[in-house]
Amino acid sequence: MSEALRKELANDMSNALDARETAVKWGLTHDVSETNPFAHVGYKLASRLLRIDRPLIDALTNELLAAGKMDCTQLKAWLDGHALPLDFEELERGWSF
Repeated sequence: MSEALRKELANDMSNALDARETAVKWGLTHDVSETNPFAHVGYKLASRLLRIDRPLIDALTNELLAAGKMDCTQLKAWLDGHALPLDFEELERGWSF
């Protein structure tokens, strides 16, 4: 993993913690630990992006560079033709942190 990506991940984790602490301040949860299940799923999704979907992200990057822009209908059509379906049960079984 590149140093730039490591810095981005650290920044994202800091922002996620800030959001979790804000949920406590706003009275949406009693403490940060109550947000753990949501954070856990988020980390698993991020892990999937890095491990499995990287070729898809690279292909989409190339498509966007070639096209210049894409509206949501075009993006959905592209993803429908290129992305694998996301199985949340498999995600829950597959990776542990």
